[in-house]
Amino acid sequence: MSTLEKVYELILKVKKGAVKTEELKPEAALTEDLKLDSLGLMELLVLTEEAFGLKISKDDALAVKTVAQVVAYLESRGVA
Repeated sequence: MSTLEKVYELILKVKKGAVKTEELKPEAALTEDLKLDSLGLMELLVLTEEAFGLKISKDDALAVKTVAQVVAYLESRGVA
């Protein structure tokens, strides 16, 4: 499973079916397109840390706005 596919899986888990698979695109904005509120973003952060075995700083978490940015961040941290 690619990093992108894993991130999609985590978003689907957070949204609990409230987002359709076809809405998941690299350019999708986490808050505007996927409708993640602050609680949803926090849940995604925790699940991402657990899934990839790393700690993400608050500043780094606030800097990512799209699915592609999440993937790029994870890959920059050596996650493959």
